[in-house]
Amino acid sequence: MKSIFLIPVFFFASVGLFATAASLNDNGNEPTFQDFLAQFPKAGLPYAFNMEEMQTQLEQHDASLKGKRLDWQYYQFLPMIEESARHNRMPVYPEAVAAFETNDYHAVLYNTGRAFTKNLKSYHISIFDKAGNHIATHFVAGANPNTITTAVIDATLHATVHVYRVNWATEYQRGANDGNSIISLAPAGKQTVTLTVGNMVEQVSWAVQEPATRSNNLTADAK
Repeated sequence: MKSIFLIPVFFFASVGLFATAASLNDNGNEPTFQDFLAQFPKAGLPYAFNMEEMQTQLEQHDASLKGKRLDWQYYQFLPMIEESARHNRMPVYPEAVAAFETNDYHAVLYNTGRAFTKNLKSYHISIFDKAGNHIATHFVAGANPNTITTAVIDATLHATVHVYRVNWATEYQRGANDGNSIISLAPAGKQTVTLTVGNMVEQVSWAVQEPATRSNNLTADAK
């Protein structure tokens, strides 16, 4: 009878040891905030998203274009990842894009597009104080079949965000869009976002909402 229970007990013990080991950094310790920051390429401010590049990637669905995923032991520093999982069953594979530093803050930019390819985007920026305490997370840019959202992030950690409606040559069909092309992008909204305040936001199309529904830390200029 002992042999019946030896295998599952050993299996779960092994899984637990593996999970513990996988959660450590290269030095065998729990990852620190500085370890987390080191996963992101350093970048300067202002930082601008390239709309033409996002449009091209949206049109050209290429399974070979895969982003480098952030190792899961660093997810603990991004509250947005846990919050996102509550609203969508599709797994999130965050891609580390850039890290910024100002006199008072650290900020990291990452893509949580829920796809295995680079054509769908959902860029978030998380702001931390110098001690590594999370302050705010905002959606700032992205690309999906309906909208392309771009932003310029300035040195004071304000983002000027523009959203455009995507007009396809033929009706967009998920999984069968090869050969289709974007014929125009129609301006649909503009906002200035104070990135150092506010709640976590995951909405990709928030910039096309009516100004009355927006939070107080935003200024809107919808077109």
